[in-house]
Parts: sequence; C-alpha cells; structure tokens
Amino acid sequence: MTRFSIPRRLLQSEWIKLRSLRSSYLIVAIALSLGLGIGVLDLISIVHNWTTLGAADSAAFDPVADSFSGFEFAELAFGALGVLAITSEYATGTIGPTLTAVPQRGRVYVAKAVVLAMVALGVCEFAAFTASGLGQAVLSQRHLNVAIADPHVPRAVMCAGLYMAVITMVGFGLGAIIRHTAGALTAMVGLVFLTWPVARAAEGFSYLPDRWLLVNAADALVTSHPPTGPNAARTPSFAMAGIELATYLVVLLSAGAWRARRDT
Repeated sequence: MTRFSIPRRLLQSEWIKLRSLRSSYLIVAIALSLGLGIGVLDLISIVHNWTTLGAADSAAFDPVADSFSGFEFAELAFGALGVLAITSEYATGTIGPTLTAVPQRGRVYVAKAVVLAMVALGVCEFAAFTASGLGQAVLSQRHLNVAIADPHVPRAVMCAGLYMAVITMVGFGLGAIIRHTAGALTAMVGLVFLTWPVARAAEGFSYLPDRWLLVNAADALVTSHPPTGPNAARTPSFAMAGIELATYLVVLLSAGAWRARRDT
C-alpha cells in the first residue's frame, strides 16, 4: 500500500457515517424541494406572463438557465451538507475515536472528501437533469422549450449539477477550516451571497470582482446563449468560470487539509 492510498474500509466507514446523519437526508430533501419547486414556479410565472414581457426580458430569457432559478436557494442547502459532513464529528467529539482508529489524519480527510464528492455529484446531477426536464415540460406550453440534444443544452445541464457539487465541497472545505457548524455556515452564506454587494460596489473601477463571484461563474456555466445587458460585463467566459470553480475548490480543500493535519 502506498503512502497516499486510502483503505477501502476507511471509505466504507466514511460512507456509513455520512448516510447515518439524519440531517443529510433532510438537507437533500430541502435542496431538491427548493431547487425543483421554485424553478418550476418561476417558469410557470414566465409562461403565464410571456405576452406581457418587455423586449429586454424576452431577449434575456434562457430556457435552460431559467430552469435552474431554484438552485440559487438549493446551493446553500448543498453547502450545508458539505459543512455538516465534517463539522458533525467535531461537534459530537467523535472525531477523537476516528483519529485513534486511523491516526493518519490526511487519509481521514481525503476519505471524507472522496465519499462526499461522489454522493454530491450523483445527487446534484440528478437534480440538474430533473430540473431541466420539468422546466422544459412547463415551457412547452408556449413552445419555449428546448430539447436535451440541442446545442449547448447537455453541457449547461451537466455544468449545473457540477456547480452544485462544487458548492458542496466548498462547504466541506470551510467546515474543515472553521470546525464549527454555525461559523462555517455563516462563512458559506458570506462567500456565496454577501460578496455580491461588495463586488457591485467596485464596479466603478473594475468588473473583475464580479467575475470571480461563484454565482456569476454559475451563470456562465449554465447558460445556453451568451448573457446580454449589464450582466454580460459581470459574467466570466465559460473557460474562466471553470478555472474559478477549480481555484475555489483547490484553495479551500487544500486549506482544509492543512487544518486537518494540525490538531483536533
């Protein structure tokens, strides 16, 4: 066995811990309810008011991206799932027995991250494809829908799920760094939402802070056509959005790994 290999029994142990958390099921249920429910209600409103929409609103409408409008709320739930996946052990004190059984703290951290990432990616991709399917069913009432095989649609749907999975792992990284559920959740809200007014305040000088916001990176990843209007200047390119998500992921998970190796 190499130094950085992860024993299968350790992965199995972390999987049992994650699925035994009652909050995990509740959080996933809330995330799916918000992500799917709010998205459908938003599209129903668009369909109902389509004939009265202004030219600018009609031009900005994206049948794919608008299917994920509920994900603005669901992402916090998935972020909370990431936080609790690691802070729950620190809160209950069970991290001590875990590290006694497996003294290699780095392996424990990586095992937790791998198990969570696999679960998050599966659930988030399911949510994205379900949201897209429900959204297109609603939009078909006014023939505004697109097919999953249309250009850019599969990429946008898969990226929507990938973004939510990244948010889950960002929450995990923050939880590993802060080790306190309330503190990590507060940091998660600040990183996702409260940075937005700060970036807007800097627009008189530069749009660069806007382009590094997670929510604007999400817009670049899930749209099926380029953004228009003021949002075009705030939204990074597709390639840049991918780089930004990777940067957030690497920085926070690396910082969490560094913290995990230090003390309990």
